[in-house]
Amino acid sequence: MQPLWCCIAIAGVLTTSAMAADRPAPCGSIGSLAAAEVVTPAEVGEYLTSLAGSAHFDLRKACARWAALDPPDSVRRRGTQAATPAPAPRFILFPRTGLTTSALVTQLERDRRVRKLSQSRAFVAVEFDARLTTTELRQRLAEPTIGYFEPDCDGPDFVTTSAAPALQASAIAPAARCWQRGARANFPDDPCMDELWGHAYIGWDPTVAANSRPRLVAVLDSGVDMGHEDLAGSLWLDDRQAFAALQLPCASTAGCYPHGTQMAGTIAGRMNNGVGVAGVAPNSRLMPVVISRVEHGNLVRLSAIASAIESAGANKANIINISAKWPVDSRAVREAIATATGGPQPVRLLVTGYTASFAWDESLRETYPSRYRCLPGVIAAVPGDARGEDLQVARAAHADPTDSRLRAPGVDIVVTTTHNEDGSYALAQAAGASSAAAYLTGAAALAWGTAPLDKCDARQIKAILFCRSKRTESSPYPWVHVEFLRQVSALGADASCGAALAALDCPP
Repeated sequence: MQPLWCCIAIAGVLTTSAMAADRPAPCGSIGSLAAAEVVTPAEVGEYLTSLAGSAHFDLRKACARWAALDPPDSVRRRGTQAATPAPAPRFILFPRTGLTTSALVTQLERDRRVRKLSQSRAFVAVEFDARLTTTELRQRLAEPTIGYFEPDCDGPDFVTTSAAPALQASAIAPAARCWQRGARANFPDDPCMDELWGHAYIGWDPTVAANSRPRLVAVLDSGVDMGHEDLAGSLWLDDRQAFAALQLPCASTAGCYPHGTQMAGTIAGRMNNGVGVAGVAPNSRLMPVVISRVEHGNLVRLSAIASAIESAGANKANIINISAKWPVDSRAVREAIATATGGPQPVRLLVTGYTASFAWDESLRETYPSRYRCLPGVIAAVPGDARGEDLQVARAAHADPTDSRLRAPGVDIVVTTTHNEDGSYALAQAAGASSAAAYLTGAAALAWGTAPLDKCDARQIKAILFCRSKRTESSPYPWVHVEFLRQVSALGADASCGAALAALDCPP
């Protein structure tokens, strides 16, 4: 098996250097890349080395090779992209040790073959002239000011993680259209409460939810419909130009891809307002950050995803939700997650879905960002449907927070949606890892907002969720369960986090 990183050699010629027999875990390489003039993923270095004569760099081909979607000797282009021109060469560049990104930008601005530049905290995203020859590209990537580079990929394998789109209201039997009913007579009065099987299954208590304190949840997705009646009062928006550009493409219209709005309703839809659904953490605030295309579920470039994660952390989100997957270990994204969550002592949580895809050799590989669950601040949600199967009263004795996988409801979820003339709701019949991540995000926000657990830090909240999880006979993964919040609420708001942990019989 090839090593994850390869060294780039001398005088602009790229060669692969085997640094280890096995591909290291992604978390093991954070902040510890081998000292070399320039490094890049091994597969990318191999692809660049394979280009001979007048062959031009093909970004899609490089990304497919990096993602193990094409075999090393493949020359084909994948899917419908074969009929479209190859995109211009795009790269994420990290400056060498001791050099700032500003200095790297200054150098690149002098290059007349650079077409676009954007600067982030740790890297620079660059687009070169599409007419650049492979020799010219190699020379630029071998500049001593560049410490590491990777392709700035996007494409059909960078997607949101719903297994199927939500059904339109017209496709749902009238009897199932709970949102068309009037308000319920009992608390909470949201008409779809009886259809939210996942709430009951994870031990959700409306009184606890009503008394919880708001947490700020960044939803990195396709945007959130800011006019939706169950979400409008929950949105946190920033008027600064740089961050507003990440928030507004979908937040100001109902005409965008509905995935982000669907996840937002599960996380923090308003409760007891007489309409629609109630989110798991209904008092929480939602920070929409757009990382997918307005018109479909394909994601934006890796550099934009990394910048979005950085922005969510910089704007003090308590929890970051990413219901998406991509097939490559991007240093830009990995370091953005490590920085945003706080590294070894996490200050915030990132929740994503547990996902896997088949490589070209038919091996099943866990995808990203799910694979970053080895980071202390990351949790991956495994989608499940255990209706009719009792959760055991005893807690899951095998629940290991270092494994970072918890099961959560992921099937037949009533969700808020966009561009729906029938009340802006739909039944998602197979929402998969996305809905599971939204449920787990809501559970984390609810726990963190319930006094006295609001005094706990991110590490303690993650530990509590695993400590108090439950299990079924059919699942190797423990189910998230928040019934314990009734117990900690009884301690009173003045109690400490330590006292709550002791009362719950959870390790400090």
